[in-house]
Parts: sequence; C-alpha cells; structure tokens
Amino acid sequence: MRAHRDEGGTVTLETTLMVLVLVPLLFAVIEFGALFQRWLAQDAVAAQGARLAAEVGGDLPSVRAYISGQLRLVGIDPSRVTVTIDPPRAGWREAVRVSLRSDEPIALPFILSTTMRLESTGVGRGEVDR
Repeated sequence: MRAHRDEGGTVTLETTLMVLVLVPLLFAVIEFGALFQRWLAQDAVAAQGARLAAEVGGDLPSVRAYISGQLRLVGIDPSRVTVTIDPPRAGWREAVRVSLRSDEPIALPFILSTTMRLESTGVGRGEVDR
C-alpha cells in the first residue's frame, strides 16, 4: 500500500504563483481598456473642436471653452490636456487643426507604474469668408 501524502503546501504554492501572474494580467486588461476609452473620447473631442473652430474661424475662447466642456463630459480633466489650435485665424476652406495631448497614468500591480501620452488631432475646413 502507498502512503497518503499531504499536498496542501503544493496547492497553496501553485495558487500563489497563479495569483501573481493573473492579477497583473487582469489589471493590464482593465487599465489598457480604460486608456483606450480615454483615447477614443479625446479623439472625438478633437474632431468636434476642429469642426467648431472651422465654423467660427479659428482659435477663439468659445472654442477652448467648448473643448474643455466636452472633455469634462467624457470624464477627462481638462487641466491635464494641452490644446493646440492652428492656425489662430482661419479663412474660407483653410485647414484648421485641433490637437489634444495628455499624459495618462497607468498602474499595473507588481509590474510598473508610468504615464502614457495620448495624442489626438482633428482637422476641419474654415467656413468663414474673410
């Protein structure tokens, strides 16, 4: 007859090793999914801002206020986003480029904690005849 061996320690060790692998993997999926959502939202705000900048003729306070409001609506803090509108004044059919840039934090347990730069650009054509 064979003697029955206690394998409780082995099961605990295997579970601990799997947790050390699966928890960072789970958080990586969650973090990168949230990062992707923020990038898509920022990209949509850049496109909307470019349309408005083209409609009103360039870089006006109302355009910047609109972009800040839209960023707040999608859950992005406007103070962490750099807004660039080029050119400051746009004429009829002249390209207006709105660029948004932000550094978003990423934290993965046991692996890394860093920031990732998100950049979005929207382009519109000027609708104001000057």
